Amino acid sequence: MAQVIAVVGATGTLGARVVEKARADGHEVREIARSTGIDIMTGQGLPAALAGADVIIDCVKPPTLEATEATQWFGRAMETLGAAARDAGISRTVVTSIIGIDHMQDYGFYRAQLAHEQAAREHCPGPVTVRATQFHDFVGNMLQREGDQLTIMDVPSQPVDTREVARVLLRAALEERPEELVQVAGPQVENTLDQARRLLAVRGDDTAVVGVTPSASMAQGGMLPGPEVPTVGPTYAQWLAEHEPRPHG
Repeated sequence: MAQVIAVVGATGTLGARVVEKARADGHEVREIARSTGIDIMTGQGLPAALAGADVIIDCVKPPTLEATEATQWFGRAMETLGAAARDAGISRTVVTSIIGIDHMQDYGFYRAQLAHEQAAREHCPGPVTVRATQFHDFVGNMLQREGDQLTIMDVPSQPVDTREVARVLLRAALEERPEELVQVAGPQVENTLDQARRLLAVRGDDTAVVGVTPSASMAQGGMLPGPEVPTVGPTYAQWLAEHEPRPHG
C-alpha cells in the first residue's frame, strides 16, 4: 500500500536514492532539505512538510564533521524533528547510521553519529536505526589535497551501494514490525587507499595518493561488519565500472 514518506536530507547522496526508489515504488515523497525551504534546525516549513506523512526516513548530515559541533547539531535537529513528527501523528522514524560506531569512539565524528542515534531514540517517535558500512563513493568524497598529492585514511572497509541502503531503509520504514536495529554491508572487503588509487586510475588521473594513519579502532577493522550482518552487491569494482567509465583517447 502506498505511503507518504518524509525524507530528511532528501537532496544528499543517500537521500536522493531513497526519494528515487520510494517514488518508483509508488509512494508519495516529501523532500525535506534546506534547499527545498525546510529547515530541521529551526523548524521552518517542517509542520507543513510532515502533515499527513506516515513515516520519516532520516538521511541527514550535519554541515561539519567536527565532533562537538556535529553532536550539538544532531541533538538540536532530532529534538526539532521529533517534536514536529509527534505533532503530525507520525509513528516511525528510520535513522541512518554507520556500522561499528560503538567500537570506534576514538574517531570524533563517530562519537557525534552515535549521539545522533541516541538523540533520535530520545526525541523521535518509533525510532528504527539502520546502520550501513561506508558507501562506494566515500573514498572520492574523503580525498584531501596536500600540495601535489592526495591523502586518505588507510583502512579496511566493506563498502556498499547507496541504492541497496535505500532499499533497506524503505523496508524498515514500511514493515509492520521492523527490528530496532537493522544492518547492511557491501559484499567485499576493500582497502580505502587501494580504492582511491583505483578510482583515480579509471579517471585517468595520475595524482599520487598517500595513506594517512587512521584511529586505532579503524586500523583494527572497526569499519568492517560482523558475520551476522547481511551483505549485498555490487562490489566496488562493479560500481566503478558503472559510475566511473574510463576516459577515451
